Amino acid sequence: MQRPRHAPTHHARTRHATETWAAASGMHARVVGAVIMRDLQTRFGTGYFGFLLGLIMPLGHLTIAIAITMLVGRPTPIGSDTAVFLMTGVLPFIIWLYGHRQIMMTIVQNRPLLYFPGVDIFDLFAARIVVEIVTSTLVVAIVVGTLALLGHDLVIADYQGFLLALVQSWLLGVATGLVFGTFGVFAPIGFLLGNIIGPLLWAVSGIFFLPDSLPDKLRNVLIWNPLCQIVDALRVAYYAEYSSSFLDHNILNASILAILLLGMFMVSVTRKFT
Repeated sequence: MQRPRHAPTHHARTRHATETWAAASGMHARVVGAVIMRDLQTRFGTGYFGFLLGLIMPLGHLTIAIAITMLVGRPTPIGSDTAVFLMTGVLPFIIWLYGHRQIMMTIVQNRPLLYFPGVDIFDLFAARIVVEIVTSTLVVAIVVGTLALLGHDLVIADYQGFLLALVQSWLLGVATGLVFGTFGVFAPIGFLLGNIIGPLLWAVSGIFFLPDSLPDKLRNVLIWNPLCQIVDALRVAYYAEYSSSFLDHNILNASILAILLLGMFMVSVTRKFT
C-alpha cells in the first residue's frame, strides 16, 4: 500500500525561495566585488602613485578656474575669497563629470566580462557606482582639505544642504552616465555627445557666475539645467548671506529623478541585447 504523498508546506517553499535568493545575492555580491577590484586596477594601476594621481587630478579643474578668473580680473560675486567661491562651483561639477564619464564607459570597458557565466550588466554598473561613491568622497576630502591647508577659511553655513548638493551631483552623474552609456551601445554618437556635454556644462553651470545676475531670458533657460541648480544649491548652503531666487528644488529633484529613471529603463533594454 502506497503512502499518501504530502504536498510541500508553505514553510518549505518559503525557505527554498529564501535560500535561492540568498545564494543569488551572494553570487552577485562576489561578482561586483571582483569587478570593483578590476576597475580599480584598470583606472589607477597596481601602485599607489596612479591611485593618488587619479585623486589629485580634480585639483587641476580648480586651478584652471582660478587662473581664468585671475586673467579676466572679475571680482568674486560672493565673499572675498575667489578660491572658495570657485570651489563651490567646481566641486559639484567634478563629482558629476567624473561619475558621468566613468559610468558612461562601463559597458565598453567591461563588455568581455559579460561572456563569463553569472556576470550581468547590472553587476558592471553596480561595481562602477560603488567605485564612484568612494572616489567622489575622497575627491571632496582632498579638495576641501587642500584649501584648508593653504590657509583658506572654510565655513559652511548649512552642512546638511552642502552634503545634499554633493549627493545630488553624484546622482546626476550616475543618471546621465547610464543614459549616454546605454545609448552609445546602440549608436556610437551617444559616446560623442556624452563627452561633448562636459565642456558645455563647464561653461553654463554657474561655476564662474551667479544665475540671479543673468537676464531673465537666460535664467529661464538655465533653470532647466540641473547641474546649474546643484551649484546654486551648494552655494546657498555654503554662504549664510546668499539667497537665490533661481534655485527651484522641485525642478531639480524632478530632473534628476526623470533622468535616473530613463537611464534605468535604458539599462533594462540594453540588457536584453548584450
